[in-house]
Amino acid sequence: MDSKEKILDDITSVVEALSQKIETLQEQVDELCKSTGECSEITTAHKTLLAKKERKLNGTDINTLRKKK
Repeated sequence: MDSKEKILDDITSVVEALSQKIETLQEQVDELCKSTGECSEITTAHKTLLAKKERKLNGTDINTLRKKK
């Protein structure tokens, strides 16, 4: 296997693992929202965190990598 192919495979594996972790975390947040009934607070906190992250990443938004439901 070519060196570039191995690097690409490694990156792909890491991205897939991170995507699965993000999906798991999102499911946990959704369950927390349902179980506590505090969806508005969770949504507000999420928007605040995204806004901070976007400023740090110069407008890059990780949500563009998530699958649409």
